[in-house]
Amino acid sequence: MTFAEFLRRIDTYCDHRVLAGTPAETFAAVRADGHPDMAYGPLLKTLLDWCAITSLDMRVERTALVNALGPLRLGYQQEGASQAGYAELAALIRAIDAAFDDARLEAPERALH
Repeated sequence: MTFAEFLRRIDTYCDHRVLAGTPAETFAAVRADGHPDMAYGPLLKTLLDWCAITSLDMRVERTALVNALGPLRLGYQQEGASQAGYAELAALIRAIDAAFDDARLEAPERALH
């Protein structure tokens, strides 16, 4: 799926609004560190940076997106780390899985990772 489709899909699964307007407006806000959500903004920025996402039309894969969040996940598992931050990260990982599961079920002939 493209990053634009990914943003639309995870927006439906996350407790907070991932989209800050359209996917294009969200992409621009994340790139400029200006996403209005204090939890999802930095998480989305991590995805852009680690996965080298440079446009909304780039294809993204589940494994790359989840792996990009791995270092953050390890940090949140340390003693004294923010439980609220960990909960937001866990919600995003569940949303990534759900988005790709739904896309796979909607188009079984396409191989989605």
